[in-house]
Amino acid sequence: MINHMAQLAEEGHSSIASQMGRWVDQVLGKSFHKYCPGEAWAPAVNLYEDAVSYLMVVDLAGLRTEDIDLRVDKNVLVLSGERQTPALPDTSPPVRVKLMEIDHGPFCRSIELPADANLETVQACYRGGFLWIRVSKRS
Repeated sequence: MINHMAQLAEEGHSSIASQMGRWVDQVLGKSFHKYCPGEAWAPAVNLYEDAVSYLMVVDLAGLRTEDIDLRVDKNVLVLSGERQTPALPDTSPPVRVKLMEIDHGPFCRSIELPADANLETVQACYRGGFLWIRVSKRS
């Protein structure tokens, strides 16, 4: 496994942690690659539930609404798009990267919805860098 991690680092992947997560998913058979390409990063998600609905919030700072694609495929909510590298303010060259933790490039997140989710009631609102998604429960 250590050799596998070293190989991932040598291949120039943006995040060893995301690569390890994909590797673990493949080993455990929990792959959603039919929804999301392997090179995409996955934004952070919080999930909530109340008596009548499910509520999700997705961290998508730096995006415009037209950069976000939200769809439902069978019982899976699929969120995808692309975030550009944050633009530097005017600086005098040369600029060297010292630390880069903000994911950029294509992103994808697939979330399996519970069986009682009413897929015809998906509502989304993007504000302050967060995408809020509400899905009603079936009565």
